[in-house]
Amino acid sequence: MATLKDIADRAGVNIATVSRFFNNRNLVKASTADKIEAIVKEVGYRQRARRQGPRTPDRIGIRHFRVMIVLNSISSIEQYFHWGSTTRFISAVFEELQKLDISMEFCIIGEDGTIPERLNPDYCDGAIICSEPEDPVVRARLHQRLQDISTVNTFLNADGDNDFDTVKFDSAEISRITARFFSEHGVKEIAIFPERRIRFSHKELVESLKSECDRVGLKHNDLAGSVQESIPMSEYYRKLTDEFLQLKTAAGMAFVTSADMLGVMNELRARGIDISAYEYVAAFTCEHTLRYFEKVPPFIDIKHQQLGIMTAARLLDRMHSFNRLPRTDIVIAPELITLK
Repeated sequence: MATLKDIADRAGVNIATVSRFFNNRNLVKASTADKIEAIVKEVGYRQRARRQGPRTPDRIGIRHFRVMIVLNSISSIEQYFHWGSTTRFISAVFEELQKLDISMEFCIIGEDGTIPERLNPDYCDGAIICSEPEDPVVRARLHQRLQDISTVNTFLNADGDNDFDTVKFDSAEISRITARFFSEHGVKEIAIFPERRIRFSHKELVESLKSECDRVGLKHNDLAGSVQESIPMSEYYRKLTDEFLQLKTAAGMAFVTSADMLGVMNELRARGIDISAYEYVAAFTCEHTLRYFEKVPPFIDIKHQQLGIMTAARLLDRMHSFNRLPRTDIVIAPELITLK
């Protein structure tokens, strides 16, 4: 029988796109939706019936497992699938869960703070928090709703109170590989670019990278604090680029996010500066961003896909601890870092 992966492969899309098609066709581009629909009819794929109502012991062996991806608003889901790297993150989770025939749905919190009723233990077995409400009252209400559901946070989550396991990259491992990468390419001095919105563990990562650079004798310049975050984004990147260009001997560039890399790279290109003269690294992901440029220097790409696999493994482990999944179904995540 055909699976979601089979349909995704034939349509030339990822599993996340196919799942979005089944959950809400309007979230998929019309031409893509038509292609998926044709393939579904061709292969005779039929979705399993959704489990409704409370769980009963006599249905445990045949019920359908379901996981919810919790997003703060509809704008979050649009932002999520704008970047190919983030799509790979979601696709990796889908792929791991698909092996166990576990489906995924998006749970989008309303702009007014309304939490969908289906986010409850009678409807779903697990949840992945990808973005939380900024309003502490709504966040507390969300956490309360999730108390009886196997739940993990991803590193995409904003800093703040966290009642659940957090899945994120290991800063020490990132730092070791980053420093080694620069050293192997003969770089003697690097600039560490701050993250504009501080959504990731920037401080922890930067401090770890500084320590590793010191250990291998690599000079580092942390640009955090040199530019005020409150200024408009375009001006922010102009000033940040100015600060970097004052470092005449810095040949390496370390970015925390691909969005900030894109802002600085565009500013350098607008000034007619050849970016291939530098060697840089995005600490989380950069492969998608690099597609904007014809010539690029060597780089490291720490893939969201690896984080997706780790997230799935952590979630499955928690589902077992909540007696929602047999222990034999737990998968082990592969190595985290992928070098390019």
